[in-house]
Amino acid sequence: MASKDDKKNELLAAYDAYADAIYRHVFFRVFQKNRAEELTQEAFMKTWQYLNEGNDVENIRAFLYKVANNLIIDNSRKKKEESLDSILEENPQLEPAYRGDRDIESQILLKEIHEKMKYLEEEERNLITFRYFDDLDPKEIAEVLGISANNVSVKLNRALKKLREYL
Repeated sequence: MASKDDKKNELLAAYDAYADAIYRHVFFRVFQKNRAEELTQEAFMKTWQYLNEGNDVENIRAFLYKVANNLIIDNSRKKKEESLDSILEENPQLEPAYRGDRDIESQILLKEIHEKMKYLEEEERNLITFRYFDDLDPKEIAEVLGISANNVSVKLNRALKKLREYL
């Protein structure tokens, strides 16, 4: 069992390595900058509490995504969020993938993908987000969602096929 100092160092290293990615994931799900920052901070706080209680975590990255995912679900139950389209129309610079120097073709493609993703079911959007925006592998996604890696791969392939049909 790791000491408190070891766990503190593990969490600090995880924060340095994954805070931006967790924030992007949360933002992509809640579409509010301030709320995404709060939920990201809360995910790290809850992880620290869990570690501080003497628990060990095998894969800190997957664990952080799971905590963040649970917080997002709790958040969505509490209040109805504005639609992605209205927020991004008013403030395109808030989109995590926005870069002023990105070429026009990439912007058009990304906008088209975002537009078509709204036709997917929430689970399909989440899988695509975890895999391609958060760069989690199927095994890590499986840990986050509590399903098998094979199931993740099958569902992800189906979601991508569906998205391609819309594109």
